Amino acid sequence: MRRTVALILGFFCLATASLADVSDVERAPNDTGPSSAGAFNRWLFSSPTDDPGLRAKEYAAFQAVLQKEGVAGIVPTWQLWRVDAHYAARCGTDFFATPPKERWRDIIPALRLLRDEVIPVTGPLDVVSGWRSPAINACVNGASRSQHLEFKALDLVATNRRDRRKLYADLCALQSATGRKSGMGLGAYFDPSDLSRNTEGRFHIDVSGYRTWGFDYTSKTNPCPKLS
Repeated sequence: MRRTVALILGFFCLATASLADVSDVERAPNDTGPSSAGAFNRWLFSSPTDDPGLRAKEYAAFQAVLQKEGVAGIVPTWQLWRVDAHYAARCGTDFFATPPKERWRDIIPALRLLRDEVIPVTGPLDVVSGWRSPAINACVNGASRSQHLEFKALDLVATNRRDRRKLYADLCALQSATGRKSGMGLGAYFDPSDLSRNTEGRFHIDVSGYRTWGFDYTSKTNPCPKLS
């Protein structure tokens, strides 16, 4: 009986969450990949605990935090719980993860930067990687101080931009214009001499310090000087 009540409550929470931002789950209704909106909804109800609605309740609470802070809907909310698909496949983990509740508000400064500065330049964005667990970070030999571990960083793709050189040039110019006071960290994973690298146009944004790096995650490959 308790399990049935919990399941009903979980479905109610998911309905509430979906109604709060229905476009999140309707953006790609025919996308059935492991990182899709449909996959997220299935994952939301595959809770490993005795409470089958736990993830849905936590997701509804997370949405409420973003709404209260005025940063809901800047990017599809469900994508903020995406695990890097390459890492998930390599490490054999779920393609989504619930960030620790004490970290939920840590993503707010990055979302404000996206809203106020980045999206006006890039257009709409999809999140390809949000919070990263210590286990996945260890599996992929990630940086010990990665801002993804603290839910302060996002890896993104601009959905309406096809000219990658222009995209990265615009991002570099934006970072220069906002200046050090913005604390904008930019991972510009673009190699002007090898366009076969990072064909999806992925980049990293955080607000944990003004710095720039390139495709090998060091400042040596920062493409911005070549794009100015």
